[in-house]
Amino acid sequence: MNYLDFDKSKEEEKIELVINSEIDDVLHGILVVNLDNYAIMREKIGQERMDRVMNKIDESFRQIFRGSDIVVKLKFDEFIILARNVKELGNVEFLATKLLDTLRAMDPVDDMKISCSVGISIYPLHGVKYDDLRSKASRAMFRAKANGKDTLRLYDAALTKILYHDYVFDRKSYEKFKDMNLYDMTVNKSFLEICANLLIDDRDALGAMNSILELGCMYLGFSRVYYYATGKIDNVTRKKLTYTNAGFEYTAESDVMKALREDMQIRISERYNTLTLIDSDDERVDEEVRLTLKDKDINQLLYFPLNGGDIFRGAFIFENMSVDKIQMSDEELVKIDEQMRSIQAYFFSAHTKRFAKENMAKLELFENIPACVYIINGDSHEIEFANHKARESVEGGHIGELCYSTFCHRSSACDNCPLKNMDVNDEHANGMTSYYNYATRAWSYNLFSWLGVYDNKDRAVMISVDVSSFVNDLSQIDRLASGTDLKDL
Repeated sequence: MNYLDFDKSKEEEKIELVINSEIDDVLHGILVVNLDNYAIMREKIGQERMDRVMNKIDESFRQIFRGSDIVVKLKFDEFIILARNVKELGNVEFLATKLLDTLRAMDPVDDMKISCSVGISIYPLHGVKYDDLRSKASRAMFRAKANGKDTLRLYDAALTKILYHDYVFDRKSYEKFKDMNLYDMTVNKSFLEICANLLIDDRDALGAMNSILELGCMYLGFSRVYYYATGKIDNVTRKKLTYTNAGFEYTAESDVMKALREDMQIRISERYNTLTLIDSDDERVDEEVRLTLKDKDINQLLYFPLNGGDIFRGAFIFENMSVDKIQMSDEELVKIDEQMRSIQAYFFSAHTKRFAKENMAKLELFENIPACVYIINGDSHEIEFANHKARESVEGGHIGELCYSTFCHRSSACDNCPLKNMDVNDEHANGMTSYYNYATRAWSYNLFSWLGVYDNKDRAVMISVDVSSFVNDLSQIDRLASGTDLKDL
């Protein structure tokens, strides 16, 4: 590692030489790192102790970055880093995360935690000149500070990750879309296709969901979005899952306002169990909710609950802070709800790249099949996905519930469950059964096949067809279960 402490011209000379002379087909990461609360800490502990803290931070850089990387100390509280020849976009965020974690692990100084905010830009996705990359990384760093500090921010994260996928897999598409803004991109590409790309290319679910929330916020025209949690889901917290457009960053809230916001979300969750657009003067909600929205200058709120069976697991909250109201028809709300339900299936369970890559397109297909389609975890029997038809059959859907309790009103797995007889090592294994589906109140013929086996967790897709109107007696149902093909009905 080349650790430099030159003035601005020397720093530009070293890094700019690498960037501007680059001819190979490579990725470089530019990281602008700014220590949080540096001035307050220095005033409290003095310059001498502050210098010792800085020495520890310098050492953390030496341990994290490679010999070919360049780390430059710009001033007392800021550094710029060139991560050279990274193999994939996620590696840069991974390095930034290691830096954040290293500083978090340092001993507090007079009860003050050591942290930093990191902004990232990528060569060549954000430009091929050093000045452009440095400027965009700095802007990303300031966005990280505006969103609570002690975090990282990739410049134009959602759009960057969409472009990165095309950069790696489809250069023609990359050249076509690289100069588009995010809204134009989503007009030209399927929303779920873009989400699938984000899920595939991110190193973890948290980064993917942050990018998807950014994508949704900008595409739908809202000012900001966050995840409201009743607890933790896979260590994802409300604080980490948030996105704001420039000018609408969250500011420190008093304990009173935090309590009001919490009460507002509880009141909304008790009333709505599906995607809902709420105006600040909407008389469908409690007066306390309307007052809170007006106090926070929130003109509209788009509420998407994350439900697992009868359990409320939190919600995605989109806020419109502008004067102009966002108009959405019932048909548009239904479409958005369908798209978000597909993403919810990933958010709750399928946190593997292979699952996202191979099955996101299938989830979109399953949405439009005129039969009830479910994805079931073969180990836990938990329903991880229910398509539009299934959610229509039973209000709120079944995600998070156990299949045998939902469909058969049993307290344990069915004795004749096809999943028991399907070999997890045979990707073509399938099964069938029929029963009275208590959820849909209809006799159903059910086809099972493996959707995929990942990390020793098998997932099956179940297509449930209501056959009540096609059969006259129970013997025909039994005959179907014995192997008769659907075309014989």
